[in-house]
Amino acid sequence: MRVREITPADAPAWEAFVARCEAATLFHRLPWREVILPTFGHRPVFLLAENESGVRGVLPLVILKTRFFGTLAVSMPFLNYGGVATDDEQAEAALLVEAERIGREMGCKYVEFRHRQLFAAAKDLPTNDFKVTSILDLSPGEEAVWMKSLHQNVRNKIRKADKSDVSIVFGHQGLDDFYRVFTINQRNHGTPVLPKKWFVRTLNAFNREARIYVAYREGRAIGAKLTIDHGGTCYFIWSASLREANRYAPTPAMNWAAIRGAIGRGLRKVDLGRSTKGTGSQQFKKYWGVETETLYWQYHLLQTDETPGLNPTNPKFERAIRTWKKLPVWLTRLLGPPLARDLP
Repeated sequence: MRVREITPADAPAWEAFVARCEAATLFHRLPWREVILPTFGHRPVFLLAENESGVRGVLPLVILKTRFFGTLAVSMPFLNYGGVATDDEQAEAALLVEAERIGREMGCKYVEFRHRQLFAAAKDLPTNDFKVTSILDLSPGEEAVWMKSLHQNVRNKIRKADKSDVSIVFGHQGLDDFYRVFTINQRNHGTPVLPKKWFVRTLNAFNREARIYVAYREGRAIGAKLTIDHGGTCYFIWSASLREANRYAPTPAMNWAAIRGAIGRGLRKVDLGRSTKGTGSQQFKKYWGVETETLYWQYHLLQTDETPGLNPTNPKFERAIRTWKKLPVWLTRLLGPPLARDLP
């Protein structure tokens, strides 16, 4: 089994493999290189495992040189999942070994794999399982999803949004309103916001597969969502709403509009995204009739003996989060992107 960094000529083979590999996700796609590198300057190292029969596995990896945490290797930073994607145990092992070698060569503190499943070759790696993802099955059709999957409380909130004259508009033209709502929401959660150019490049990279939904009431944007289709699944990636407008239920209304759209496009699933176990986000998603799956953050610990705690529920970040929530939004738009660059 041979492992190497891809060249431009490998792009069709990489994308074809990701399209057919069950372990691959949207976040294994090549276009993310064209988002991460020009936005933040972090170096993508996308590894391909192959033998005489062709591509047997892939590993999208990014080397991050951060001011706060040193040099890290992460698959994939700023996104929900990543790690090894393969159905071949030899390819698994070879990719993991090469990732460790590259991590040491680059002086990384650790290599992080954001896996959706436990691979045999990775079973002995240090592992955190505090994250989950939530998957909604669309195969029964719109009426059955509405009546049998969605909890009555969710249906009532969607009806409330309609009665409150909340309208949902989708299209790339909603980017400015999306970003305005998103920055306010991130400030309220105490999280540095990604730069607007991140979302511009995401829309350009995925084009027709990407959709922006914006919830309006009385001409004002009160909620926003960005989704991307891949492999029969609609991924809900970024979503936000204005706290003072939540009584009008913009998020349930946007979710339902996106679900109906996914069904109309013939997709089989909606991925409502990852959450930390036991949080309000996870509880909210349960009401949508989802299947909850444990995620596995696995590590090569190279210059540390402890798995990282880069997660908002870590008590170490409580003071910083409280301070960030008090800042004016205009200031968080200015200060947030340089900080977000170093928070994978």
